[in-house]
Amino acid sequence: MKPLLISAAMALSLSAAAFGGDEGPYKKGTWTSGQYAQQLDGPIGVFPNPASNEVNVVYPGLSGKATLYVIAEDGRIMQQVDVGETDGAQTILDVANLADGLYFIRVTQPDGDDVSRRLVVAK
Repeated sequence: MKPLLISAAMALSLSAAAFGGDEGPYKKGTWTSGQYAQQLDGPIGVFPNPASNEVNVVYPGLSGKATLYVIAEDGRIMQQVDVGETDGAQTILDVANLADGLYFIRVTQPDGDDVSRRLVVAK
C-alpha cells in the first residue's frame, strides 16, 4: 500500500475546513502565540505550551475555589497548588526543574469539576 501524499494546496484547504471561522472547535483569535493553541475562553488556559521555565494557567471558564496539579505521564503528582478563588486568577508555575516530557495540568474543584490540559516541557 502506497502512503497518501497531500499537496500543499490540499493541506491548506483541509486546515481551513477544520478550523474555518467560528464553526470549528477553536477560534483563531483566542490562540496563544500559535504554540499548541489552547482556547482561552475554555475552562482553563495553559501557555506557553511547550514551556521551558514558566507556564501560566488562567481560569476563564471556572469560578470558585480550585486545586491545581502538575501530573507526570506515569501518574506522579509533581506539583500541587491551592489556587483559591479562580475568578480572574492566574497561576504561574515554575517548570524549570521538570524533565523534558509530557505532563498534565489538572484543576479540580470541591463541587467535582475536573479539567485537564496537556503540557509539554521542552528546554
